[in-house]
Amino acid sequence: MRIFIISILTLLSFQSFCSDSWEKILYSGSGKVTFYWFPNNINISDSRDIIDGFEKDLASEFVDYLNTKYGVDIELVWEETESFDEILSTIKDGSSGTFGASSISITEERRKNYAFTPPYLSDIIVLVSGQNVPLANNPAEFKQIFDGKRAISIPNTTLNNSLQNLRDDLSINFEIDYVSNTGEIIEEMEQADSSFGYVDLPNFLIAFQNSAKIRRQLFYPIRLEGIAMIYPQGSDWSMPVQDYFTSEEFKKDKRDIILRYFGDEIGDIIDRITVSAEIGPFEEILISNREKELQYKELLEMMQREKEQHTFNEILILSLVLAGAIGAYLLVSNRIKSQVNKVLVEQQSIIEERNNELKQLNEEKNDLIKVLAHDLRSPIANIEGCTMLLEDKEELSEDSKKMVQFISESSIRMDAMISKILDVEAIDSKKHNMQIEKLNPKLIVEEIIGDNQARAKRKKIKLALETEDQIDVKADRFYLAQVVENLLSNAIKYSQNDTKVIVSIFRKKELIRIQVKDFGQGMSKEDQKKVFKKFQKLSSKPTGGEKSVGLGLSIVKRYTEMMGGTVSFESKLGKGSEFYIDLPAAS
Repeated sequence: MRIFIISILTLLSFQSFCSDSWEKILYSGSGKVTFYWFPNNINISDSRDIIDGFEKDLASEFVDYLNTKYGVDIELVWEETESFDEILSTIKDGSSGTFGASSISITEERRKNYAFTPPYLSDIIVLVSGQNVPLANNPAEFKQIFDGKRAISIPNTTLNNSLQNLRDDLSINFEIDYVSNTGEIIEEMEQADSSFGYVDLPNFLIAFQNSAKIRRQLFYPIRLEGIAMIYPQGSDWSMPVQDYFTSEEFKKDKRDIILRYFGDEIGDIIDRITVSAEIGPFEEILISNREKELQYKELLEMMQREKEQHTFNEILILSLVLAGAIGAYLLVSNRIKSQVNKVLVEQQSIIEERNNELKQLNEEKNDLIKVLAHDLRSPIANIEGCTMLLEDKEELSEDSKKMVQFISESSIRMDAMISKILDVEAIDSKKHNMQIEKLNPKLIVEEIIGDNQARAKRKKIKLALETEDQIDVKADRFYLAQVVENLLSNAIKYSQNDTKVIVSIFRKKELIRIQVKDFGQGMSKEDQKKVFKKFQKLSSKPTGGEKSVGLGLSIVKRYTEMMGGTVSFESKLGKGSEFYIDLPAAS
């Protein structure tokens, strides 16, 4: 009887974790999938590790997508394993409906035993060492530095395979000690600062952001095919997997999750690398800038600690010398001061050198932006010129004319996007030329409304102007026009067809207020917090398929404040938005 009860409980336990085939779920309308995972133990935002973060949310979005599209009810179960190897062995022999998720690299060897989802992150691993290991400047110096050092890795992973290949290819002599996860690799490097090893780029950026005592070696980064989830070969889940991971919903979900768990700065770097699948010149500048900022902060803290330590030493020596003789005290005190000054001079030199490096990197970034904008504008101008020639041809069919008009409008939008990027670069570089004068804002607004009538007409949006006859404002003509253009363009872009956009100009005590009101989508509370930040993509989408680089409102804020004014807004989701520009009135 006792054996029978144990058998029943074992069977029930097994059934509670079993997973269902896609065919069964479609037939019955419900079922269960199981994701096996092993934690990396790298804390990210809100002190969550990988299971409570990126891959868990991605799997949840995957299941929600299938539930919505196919009208099924799928239960998502997470099962923690004892090791990374256990995930691989479980999925290899698993049933349809089982998945593995633990930052798993796609390799040709693994393809023999597993099916992979399309990759959701680029798989770039970098060589990381303890903070006190010198930074190699060339391959020969690299070999000299790391010969005889201690390497840390995880067995049966691409991190370990890459270390072994590095050792064989360069004939470097080092031993490899093994740990369970990436978090332990970084902990070992912090405790034994002569050790090194490969770490995937996102985990390095997170650890470095959290002031881990590690550094990135610039040589021998490795780019693999990508990070993906695995499931058994022969599983009938290939169709729904491909359906979600190639959809537009997946692209949006992935972008949102990256920013949610890695933060804005690291998230932008990871998102750029995920799109390009490599560390290009611009991405290297972003990573290096972040590293330099953190190193500079650490250097300042170290100087402060050393200064405090020197102060303590001076007091101690002073007490001892006074107990002996005033003459001996003076001699020792002078020597100490001389040493302190020498150390401070050396450290000041290091800080100046780091500042120069940061300035040079920033100049290189600005030069790169200018070169890219210049190179892009020439082909765009050629495209626009060709469309103008085609528009004059009478023999074109109506469909051909619409296509030519679409190409022309697309090239104009692209040129406007480049102009906005250059506007932001000019502001950041403080290369603007402000000329404040007495202006009639009504004339400027009327001109901007006229320029936008065609765009509004295509969406059947009525543009209205409400103003007093004579109101003068103190502002720069060009910047005021840019502010109104951006606000009006946004109002048209995010408004539904057959609505209205109202521009009002009126006096408010000693200020002149320009108000742009639409009856469009409005903004959520979350979007309102980041509305004036650069390169922000909000949840609201343009209603006519228009494009946006997320710079318009940041330019509005900067230009308004440069003219001595302020910008504010009110918005209700589903009811529209009102933006207010307040500028000094002209006497």
